[in-house]
Amino acid sequence: MPFRAPVLLASVAFALAALAPLGAAAQSVSGEPLRLENAKREAVPAFRTTGAPAATLRFQPLPAARIEAMQRHNVAQGGKRVQIGIHRATASEAEALLPADMAWTPVNGGRVLRFDVTSPDAAAMRVALDLGGLPAGAELRVASRDGGNVEVVDAATLTTAARDGAPYWAPVTAGDTQRLELYVPGAAAFVPRIETVSHLVSSPFRPLDMAKSLGASGACNIDVACRTSSLGAPFVNVKNAVAMITFEIAGGTTSCTGTLLNDSTPSTQVPYFYSAAHCFTSQAVANTAITWWNFETPTCGARLAGDNVQGPRGSTVLFASLSTDVLFLRLAGAPPAGAFFAGWNASTLTAPTPVITVHHPRGDNKKYSRGTHSGFSSNVQFQGDPQVVTSAARASWLEGTTEGGSSGGGLFTLSGQDYQLRGGLYGGAAACANSGQSEANGNVDFYSRFDQVYPSLQQWLGTAAGPTRDYTGAWFFPSEPGWGLTVFNYPNTFFALFFVYDTAGRPAWYRMQSSWTGPDQITANLDRPTGPPWANSFNAGAITYARVGSATLTFTSATAGTLTINDGTVNRTVAISKL
Repeated sequence: MPFRAPVLLASVAFALAALAPLGAAAQSVSGEPLRLENAKREAVPAFRTTGAPAATLRFQPLPAARIEAMQRHNVAQGGKRVQIGIHRATASEAEALLPADMAWTPVNGGRVLRFDVTSPDAAAMRVALDLGGLPAGAELRVASRDGGNVEVVDAATLTTAARDGAPYWAPVTAGDTQRLELYVPGAAAFVPRIETVSHLVSSPFRPLDMAKSLGASGACNIDVACRTSSLGAPFVNVKNAVAMITFEIAGGTTSCTGTLLNDSTPSTQVPYFYSAAHCFTSQAVANTAITWWNFETPTCGARLAGDNVQGPRGSTVLFASLSTDVLFLRLAGAPPAGAFFAGWNASTLTAPTPVITVHHPRGDNKKYSRGTHSGFSSNVQFQGDPQVVTSAARASWLEGTTEGGSSGGGLFTLSGQDYQLRGGLYGGAAACANSGQSEANGNVDFYSRFDQVYPSLQQWLGTAAGPTRDYTGAWFFPSEPGWGLTVFNYPNTFFALFFVYDTAGRPAWYRMQSSWTGPDQITANLDRPTGPPWANSFNAGAITYARVGSATLTFTSATAGTLTINDGTVNRTVAISKL
């Protein structure tokens, strides 16, 4: 299923970007593995009760025409996201509703209600609940019919969802039946209301189910397991940074691809996730998003599913722009053990440059493609689509390709022992039919430009100016008693006073005041006050400040730093400690 060929609204720029490069502000960051202490904890929960469910909400069999319509929709989407599930409304499609008088089971601290939701022949299921009126302290547990892999939705998550007023989308479970167990504290009353279910035609737990309705991804696609030996540790790392992301939009469950990105602060591992804005841009959709990790066949060419770990549910949209086709998220929780935070490079690509991409075509197991970046194109638009990307990087594939569902998949270049992100897939005409051929034969994809969007992401990823901790307090130079520095760290503003003795033994006060000029660093004017001394009263208006030089204060830890001062007479650097 090839992507739609783009319509170019302006001339193609084959060598340099149409927009100005980032220049001196550009930087790059290496990747790093997820530290075990930061990984998602994999508990093994179970239902609170056993036995048969109190009732079953059963849907009518899904008409084949609905699946065929989804097939046509995906073909029309071309290089866009790929739909893998169909939304079904309870009000119009259920053949057996939940009764209002279902029997609750007493448990320690409250009551429990278990019930099933079935959509015949679904490869996987997801249920949307109306939580209006849900009592505080409620908890939801969700699993497939056999009760395996129970997912727990805690009280805080449910309370937030109930307050937001939107339907709450439960976790995904395998098979055509989802079993739900609702706990409420004490004797609280609540009637569960199922608004919608998503009937997944392709299961993230068994991706080859897609073959029965959508067709597996093209035969030229290459399992990542086929390149781990030849490409070594750098490739293993970057493929572990890539995840499939599924989400709920009008009509059904949809999938794209994205990359977990590292930031510039060594002490942090914030789960930032880079994908494509044409997948979605709204926070309402981001609330439904789920990332899927280790979604790959364990051995080269094997028709098997990997671990396919369901990651944190929900995310926060930090940045979304259709004109650059960049979606930047913060996932709601840590990814599972084994994930990798990919490096990135904010400099402008030059052509020709070898590139690779890692992606999930048609919601299938994770795949690899290798090719060449050939330059940039301006104002890229797909026929019939109002979205226009002002500047996109081109790539053509020497082996492998991309397909629907690959959207958002990262474009990477190798730097030493590190693959670094340079953009994410927007779309294109590349397909198995033209893999290895020239761009003139349609073998071309278009990627967002990380170099162009980096200034918008720098506040999260880059070395933005500001403190990484609170340095408020008294500081001194241990080997020279008799002087000290008092720091006041206000929001976005640094203020310090310090007291010294001059060469004649006279006390002197100085002031530093400015916004932060670097990470844990301030460079500011050095001001010295003059005016009447302290007396029975103090008149602040009578004090004037003369600029006598400058000072730089750099904090190297919570209790250590360096101070460089130049007041026109003295120019020195000293190490300071916090009292």
